[in-house]
Amino acid sequence: MIDPLQTVLIVCSLLLAAVVLVYVVLDREPDWTLLGITGVVELLAVVQAGVGLVQVVRGTHQVDAAVFIGYLLSILVILPLAFFWSLAERSRGATAVLVVAALTVAFLVVRLGQVWTAGA
Repeated sequence: MIDPLQTVLIVCSLLLAAVVLVYVVLDREPDWTLLGITGVVELLAVVQAGVGLVQVVRGTHQVDAAVFIGYLLSILVILPLAFFWSLAERSRGATAVLVVAALTVAFLVVRLGQVWTAGA
């Protein structure tokens, strides 16, 4: 795992949650700006997943591979699902789902780091 990448992913996820929360408070629907910010967080998650998978496959670190890969895949899936949900329903509640998803990504990255550290 790359610690600076984890930190950047956590910070960007929290920033995304804050921006989406502003959208919810202002009762705005998701737009291209929000899609772009979500895309950046997702790109960081893809890089994190790629690095993590390579390190697990190489066996450079002893971790519970099933749990670790489960966290990596969850991080990759949750934001796109939440974004499409917010686009499909077009309500304040559906946009709030994206806040929860961004916070969940931050939490999952923290857990990913804990699982990684436990295998040291």
